[in-house]
Amino acid sequence: METTGASLANEGIPGVHKILDKILKAGGGAVFVDEAYQLTEAHNPGGRAVLDLLLTQMLDNVGKIVFLFAGYRKNMEAFFQANPGLPSRIPYSFQFEDYTDEELTSIFGRNIEQKFGKGKMSIEGGLRGLYVRIAVRRVGMRRGRDGFGNAREIANLIDQVTQRQAKRLNDERRDGRKPNDFLMVAADIIGPNPAEAAKTSKAWKELQSMIGLVEVKASLQSQIDMIQTNYDRELKELKPLQMSLNRVFLGNPGTGKTTVAKLYGCVLADMGLLSNGEGARAPITV
Repeated sequence: METTGASLANEGIPGVHKILDKILKAGGGAVFVDEAYQLTEAHNPGGRAVLDLLLTQMLDNVGKIVFLFAGYRKNMEAFFQANPGLPSRIPYSFQFEDYTDEELTSIFGRNIEQKFGKGKMSIEGGLRGLYVRIAVRRVGMRRGRDGFGNAREIANLIDQVTQRQAKRLNDERRDGRKPNDFLMVAADIIGPNPAEAAKTSKAWKELQSMIGLVEVKASLQSQIDMIQTNYDRELKELKPLQMSLNRVFLGNPGTGKTTVAKLYGCVLADMGLLSNGEGARAPITV
């Protein structure tokens, strides 16, 4: 039976007994607790009592029930430190390393074939070609950060690719063309060429039409140039230059800060750097 640390903490002692009784009535089995560290987190006050009960049940049901715990490495290290009885009752652990770029590329290809059928969807450059390598390399750059989803990141990537493809197909049909529904081109896989996307961005055109703001426009143009440089470096399979998309907008009321900030987000979205350009104003109190 599969559950989570948060669910066990919420259900409390009765919930644990319900799970264990069901397994024992079936003649034995396994309890898999995902995100088990949630049992020891402060916002789950009932978790400690549940964990104490599980430790007791591990001893009472040797040979009948197998207890399996999973979670993020750092969180699980804290989890094991929370109760001195855990290490002796769970002496074995398996460390799951993040997938390499090569492995993520294989997962990408397998998922594409599962989603569309083997050999049915054509990929510009191939399933292990330049554009797929670039897309996967971008995913891999987040490796090592908290919450990095490995195979789940590839699933999200494929969702983004298919969304871009669907938009492109719709635009081409609207223009009277007859596109191939089973072809993913470079722009679908890695997003649009930044320079071309900026030219067609309504937000960028609106920004350029605003009165004044010479230095602001020049700064944003410089940033777009840097984004284009990184795009060109990726096509040569060179490491992108480090840069930040974060910006601070300073000025007196009525100078266009809010308007430019909104347009900036839309431009980044048009260039494929954000899922959307929507923003929200949040009041800051000191």
